[in-house]
Amino acid sequence: MGRTADTRVQLGAYWLEYRAERDDWSICWYDAAARTRRRRKTGIGGSAGDGPPEAAREALARHYLEASKPAAPQPKAKALVPELLAIWLRDHVSTKEDPARYAISVQHWLRFFERQRKLGHVINGVTVADVNNAFVDRFITFRKAEGVGGHTISRDIAALRGSLNHAWREELIEAAPFVKEVAAKDKAKPRDLVYTLEQTAALLEALWSRPERRHAFLYSMIALSTCGRSEAILDLHDHQIDGRLIYFLDPDRDQTAKRRSIVPIAPTLAPWLEGIKGKIIKYRAPIAEARWADADTPEFFERDCFDVGKAFEGALLEAGICSPVLGADGQPAMWPARRKLGETEGRPKLKGKGTPNTLRHTIITEMHKRGVAEAQIEAAAGHAGEGTNKRNYRHLRPDYLAELMEAVEDYWQQMRRFTTVHLRSHCGPTVVSLAAARADKRLGNG
Repeated sequence: MGRTADTRVQLGAYWLEYRAERDDWSICWYDAAARTRRRRKTGIGGSAGDGPPEAAREALARHYLEASKPAAPQPKAKALVPELLAIWLRDHVSTKEDPARYAISVQHWLRFFERQRKLGHVINGVTVADVNNAFVDRFITFRKAEGVGGHTISRDIAALRGSLNHAWREELIEAAPFVKEVAAKDKAKPRDLVYTLEQTAALLEALWSRPERRHAFLYSMIALSTCGRSEAILDLHDHQIDGRLIYFLDPDRDQTAKRRSIVPIAPTLAPWLEGIKGKIIKYRAPIAEARWADADTPEFFERDCFDVGKAFEGALLEAGICSPVLGADGQPAMWPARRKLGETEGRPKLKGKGTPNTLRHTIITEMHKRGVAEAQIEAAAGHAGEGTNKRNYRHLRPDYLAELMEAVEDYWQQMRRFTTVHLRSHCGPTVVSLAAARADKRLGNG
């Protein structure tokens, strides 16, 4: 017995129907020429009463894309851009190392398409023929109004350009239009922004103040102690921490152009890494007390985390490291008044200054200020390629990146003028000095 029409999962002219006698989710469609319904088995069973499983939904999406693929290249006026974006994600982006970043850009385009439809700029869906300079300019304005910088908008535009070029190469469309780039004047230099000691202190306190942000706090401690890349920190697992070193490159991964380095563990960072099992950056938030199995034992919800952007943004706003979001008219954008809270006027929309990666730029700048040798900064940041001997054995030397670690500890020492939230002596292992750590190593105790 199949699902009813109002609850079934459907994509275009195709829908999923569960056949209990076969325990199979079949893809169904109506064949107008034969005046009959057709079925295609997926080989996927299981009916939990709450709809088809994810595997069946994916099979439906694949069937829809395959059936929708034209036999001959489509003219621009008929080729729908959302379909080409979906094909690009499926056939090209899925083979990339980090497909999520492209999928996010596609989501921004889909939101923009819906807005264009509501404003009447497009009628029956965005086609390739709609993509021109004016269309891209409207997208740039749309994203700027959300407080997004030129480099991020450029990445979004690259997703559209890539999908259209892919469609042309695969002979899905007759030709790919020219997609303009963001003007150079709108692209801020990506590494101009760094945080002062006082700003970083306020940011760390805001991150530590809420349990649901502490995964971003740990990310920040690692970033400010290692110069590591964001993606490397977010991918870090306990087996990559060996003694006094962090191996940002997982043994099962290949090194890429964005090199992942090996960095000593600074004494201030070391206590924060003790006892962590599995993935290092994990989201952890307290469960409501009423749901504890034991009223005296707090319980937490925990999951692996691969993005700290939302928590980081909230902490930036709380720390006052932010600026107003401007609308398309250049005036500050406003949130509507919250009547339930007694507000009679709106409040300005704010956008945090910087991203988690700004911490990397900040600590690298601090290392330069302290006169750390360029070679050590490059090695920690993963900028410089090295010969096999240096790459495989240099980190085994006792003095490996010693100058950099001295400067990192000096940075944390200066941070005490504004906060002590980075010190774990109040809630766990004590923080020892770099000199004490070295003396302990010479005595064979570590």
